[in-house]
Amino acid sequence: MKYSVLALIFLAACSSAPEKRNTKAPVVKNEVFKKPKALSNSEISDFYQGNEKSLNPALQDETLDRYSNEELSSMKSSGDPLVEMSVYCSKRDFKEAFEIASKNFNQYQKVAPYWNVVANCHLNQGNYRKALLFYNKALEVSPNYVPALNNIGVMYSRQDQDQKALVAFERANKQSKFSKTPRYNMAKLYLTYGMAETAQPVFESLLTGSPNDVDLLNATAASYFLMSDYNKALGFYERIPKSQWNRAEIGLNLALTLKKTGKGKEARQVFAGVQEPKNANLKRYYSTIDKQLGDAE
Repeated sequence: MKYSVLALIFLAACSSAPEKRNTKAPVVKNEVFKKPKALSNSEISDFYQGNEKSLNPALQDETLDRYSNEELSSMKSSGDPLVEMSVYCSKRDFKEAFEIASKNFNQYQKVAPYWNVVANCHLNQGNYRKALLFYNKALEVSPNYVPALNNIGVMYSRQDQDQKALVAFERANKQSKFSKTPRYNMAKLYLTYGMAETAQPVFESLLTGSPNDVDLLNATAASYFLMSDYNKALGFYERIPKSQWNRAEIGLNLALTLKKTGKGKEARQVFAGVQEPKNANLKRYYSTIDKQLGDAE
């Protein structure tokens, strides 16, 4: 007899040490055996609708990755099991996330977003094989489910399998031209490989709806920088709040852009405020920019 893999995981997680037997027989009511009605995809929203404001609002209705830890904490009591699971996964509290998944299995087992969130938890743990298994389960429930297709791309990207990632993003985008996250991920991948001319119009189209999105402003600026249009790049960087310039992924490129536009002294000032990164690649880039800036002019 075949069983759901998820069900087997939950059965193992729910086991406990034997307790002393109570000799008094408990009174069991019929209601105990009633299972909650299984929900369908049409009864579940794919979008998070909250009042929290993110610095990166462009995609915040499609993914919780756009929120800070403080913003995520305020969502724990949303009353929506899928949102709560997502929050705990994002905060890496996997035990709590899987307990919520187990508790709601009967009601959500026929819902693609449920399997997608379970897969995301495994993805955040680095369990890529399990993540793919549950993304495929989501696609079994709903064959063209865009979040699962997109997240398969994210999974491949984290494994440096960019060609497979691009195929997944393109497939997700083909299924829904209105979904912003696959387009954003495609453009980021294009930018990684220096295809700025392809990435830039995608980022700017997303900016139309969210003109103050920090990550989009940064990506658009980087696109113009790679196209050697330094003045236009600087215009987008300067739209980013100064409170964000200490982030290495923003401040280092801004400093180099200022240097390219003849503002060496300002470049050094921005560089001085950048927090030295811990990521190995960013640390090397930090050292490279330091050398390129030279002495303040």
